[in-house]
Amino acid sequence: MVRLPDIARRHHRGRTSPAPPSPQRFFGYPPADESRFSHVLVCDGDIDVIAGKLAALGPVAVLAGKETGVELADALSQMLGLASNGTALSAARRDKYLQIERLKECGVPASSQIRTGDEDELRAWHEARGGRVVIKPLRSHAGDGVWFCDTPDDSAAALRSLRARNTVIGDPITHVVAQEYLVGTEYIVNTASCEGVHQVTDVWRTERITANGVLDLVVAQVLMRADEQPADELVPYAFRTLDALGIRHGAAHLEIKMTPAGPRLVEAGARASGLPYYVGEVLGEGQIEWSVDAYVRPERFHERVGRPYVRRHAFAWAALVSPASGRLLGYRALDQVRALESFRDLTMVVSPGERIAATTYDLEYPATLTLSHPVDAVLQRDLHTLRYLDGPGMYEIAPQ
Repeated sequence: MVRLPDIARRHHRGRTSPAPPSPQRFFGYPPADESRFSHVLVCDGDIDVIAGKLAALGPVAVLAGKETGVELADALSQMLGLASNGTALSAARRDKYLQIERLKECGVPASSQIRTGDEDELRAWHEARGGRVVIKPLRSHAGDGVWFCDTPDDSAAALRSLRARNTVIGDPITHVVAQEYLVGTEYIVNTASCEGVHQVTDVWRTERITANGVLDLVVAQVLMRADEQPADELVPYAFRTLDALGIRHGAAHLEIKMTPAGPRLVEAGARASGLPYYVGEVLGEGQIEWSVDAYVRPERFHERVGRPYVRRHAFAWAALVSPASGRLLGYRALDQVRALESFRDLTMVVSPGERIAATTYDLEYPATLTLSHPVDAVLQRDLHTLRYLDGPGMYEIAPQ
């Protein structure tokens, strides 16, 4: 197994805009430290220039570091003649509407939806289909801008609100995708692919609550055993999704709901999951290690592909949920959180004295933590206890 520090000196980082990215934390992690890279190349819009600079460094592969880099990685890897998912389906790997439509074209079961920027059209579609629907930007990420709407008027209001703002990455919102609300538990299937052959590296069950006006707010992700149900339905569906989206090389992150009608894709990312280092510790290797093999040692990838991962112990990532916005004066029960039997570590994203926001999506968690224990039941009990401890009584917040 190749450890990341052993190959770090060979890594080069590319940015998709001249300005450094905003210092956002995903799942509690700080932004990438550019000092750890031998080169930082900035794409100012002229892809030929950055391709030339990159070619001079003799790259073995081009990988997307996060969602916003997917299309650039596709283009650069194709231009440089490296293992590539190509550009023909790049848009479908980023645009949430095109993604679902592509699955339907390939005969993969997917949700009912519409792409629109018109309130009347959206109202009419919602009225015709009835029930609850989900409205979200076409190309945002991290749960940004997701609305759960029960009436056509709710949907129109969501569209109006979204059109008046930009996505979390600064793009204007002119159109949205409206989809049927999928009922069921949501799972995460992470994979690595080599020449169109796929390997499941880890599967997670998400746990959600309704809070701060958000119907399905993620509060925990629990690492499942490879043989745990419903993996036998999730994995074949995930592989069909990868094939439909043309993901033949590298990592992918699939969010899938298990509905009464079977698995349905929520969305897919042609990049690594936000939790790669945890699985390396718990499983011995994860997406990063499998992806290194896929690009650098394909023969080793093919020798081992199909083997189920082995979970050493129960593991979960969890988050606190702030009930209000203002200035955080302090947390009242972190000592009890740290005393949980399965407690592993805690990352404080918002410290006392800083501004805190009522949590509505992934970039507003005030703190995140990881739990680990040999016994599943102990970890699950501690997750439930965490939800009991986390609430209005956890926070001392002054209005601001």
